Amino acid sequence: MSIIVTPPRTNVADRLADSARKLPGRLAVVEALAGRRHRPLGERYRTIRFADLDTRANYIARGLIEMGVSPKTRLALLVRPGVDFVALVFGVLRSGASLVLVDAGLGRKNIVDCLAATEPEGFIGIPLAHLLRLYYRRRFRLAKYNVTVGRRWSWGGLTLSGIEAIGSQSRVTLPHTSAGDAAAIVFTSGSTGPPKGVEYRHETFTTQLIEIERMYGLQPGGVDLACFPLFGLFNVALGITTVLPEMDFSRPAACDPAKLIAAAQDWNVTQSFASPAVWDRLSRYCHEHRLAIPTLRALFSCGAPVPLSVIERTLAHVQSQAKMHTPYGATECLPISSIDAAELSLIDADTAISWRPLMGSVSPGQEAIGYRNVANHVANGVCVGRRVESIDWRVIAITDEPITSMKEASAVADGEIGELIVRGPQVSRRYVALNAERANEVAKIRDGDTLWHRTGDVGYFDSPVKDEQRFWYCGRKSQRVVLADRTLFTECAEGIAKAHPDVHRAALVGVGVGAGHRVVPVIIIEPEPSQWTSNSEPGVREFLKQHEMTSGITHLMIHPKLPVDIRHNSKICREQLAAWAAQRIMNERKTSLCK
Repeated sequence: MSIIVTPPRTNVADRLADSARKLPGRLAVVEALAGRRHRPLGERYRTIRFADLDTRANYIARGLIEMGVSPKTRLALLVRPGVDFVALVFGVLRSGASLVLVDAGLGRKNIVDCLAATEPEGFIGIPLAHLLRLYYRRRFRLAKYNVTVGRRWSWGGLTLSGIEAIGSQSRVTLPHTSAGDAAAIVFTSGSTGPPKGVEYRHETFTTQLIEIERMYGLQPGGVDLACFPLFGLFNVALGITTVLPEMDFSRPAACDPAKLIAAAQDWNVTQSFASPAVWDRLSRYCHEHRLAIPTLRALFSCGAPVPLSVIERTLAHVQSQAKMHTPYGATECLPISSIDAAELSLIDADTAISWRPLMGSVSPGQEAIGYRNVANHVANGVCVGRRVESIDWRVIAITDEPITSMKEASAVADGEIGELIVRGPQVSRRYVALNAERANEVAKIRDGDTLWHRTGDVGYFDSPVKDEQRFWYCGRKSQRVVLADRTLFTECAEGIAKAHPDVHRAALVGVGVGAGHRVVPVIIIEPEPSQWTSNSEPGVREFLKQHEMTSGITHLMIHPKLPVDIRHNSKICREQLAAWAAQRIMNERKTSLCK
């Protein structure tokens, strides 16, 4: 007689239940209400305690099951970040259903295409989401489990309060979920191509939680200013109060720093997670207005490399012993590694830090030497730290072709730039929807019973000893510029340009010119407004000539504001800029021929 062994239960929502038992009366979520900034504290925010949030999540889970939702049912969640959003995420996970999550900033066409490709069996969303579902009803024929968050009009289904009312009377048993069961489909931001649907298993979420908790020593009782809501969900599960400030989370770089500071001061936040764009904007505001957030002692930045200048400026306006961490990863594999500001400062000790305090008291010649030192340093790429415990990683030779097995992957010499590949329980095993077959073919490498994920990031290890290795990120593989005699990598070449004080941001792109489409490298810079003068452009050109890596780049273009990704507003959209630069070069050639 065969014995059927049931896999252990795995569900990140169980950690919310733990927090509710330990901290029932503590606030779990604090949601800033729009337009109430000058009202009394109790009227400016909507709050919920851990015990009540846990109860709501159970009601939602049971209500959905009574509605007909079964394990692995795909439910599109289109709700603004807030108390309801957090309750719904944990409720859907407990119901066994699979969440479908897309960024609001993707634009209507991309949102519809992404959602339709997953064939959702229901929508949980605000009224606008249901209007979208009805308008494109032919693309959402399977959507029958529909829940409205807010006022329901004539489209049927139930409201969120209705689902909770049904769930409160239900005694249905919640399903058993195991590590390998589907938990969500999370779409990439599409910053380097069409958005891709990444399958998250319950193991993905729980591993992410365990690693974040272990890496940063997060403890119950803290208060987090969550400028990226999905990270806030982990805080809630860990017993940390999550404060969602008044901001458009789909446009973080457009946040109002005054509102972030108000929320931080109202709730004495102890930690915060935000993109580099938010930290840059917030720290500039604090510097200009001589403000501080003295209770803030743990800071996290993710989404793109954060400049050392932003780190230093930010840390100058928080608790004196505060630490700033930069986790590294991607939608398909997060976290991979992490590094903190102290280690970054040590790396830069013999370059940027050593001369920066002298600025203003040195001669122009010494100042230029300082900038060149920085340029020499950043040409090495960006150090993103050591791997987390659950990750295995390697660097393989760069190729744009699929690699079907690890036998076909070529190793690289120590210190040589290649593509980073990773495997581990938090690494997604496959893409679903939207060209998934081709995406899986290109991004996954089979190795026995396991899979490696090709990150598409290029860089190198700084040590042959596995436990001491740090990965140095040099850019995206798809954005490298391959010339006849060498290959240029974005972070290395751009770092040199950004070392000039008159440059705010820079982008390296390759443009095909002439009948043979010969690739020429182009550096596009966004000026630093406070520094830019009529002499800046020739100064930057001369600066680039002084470094071997950029000396051959003859095309320098000025762009008023470089386009960035929709999720973090920090990754530069170089594909858009390449098209823009190509048009500029074409126009210049036409003008030259007409003369």
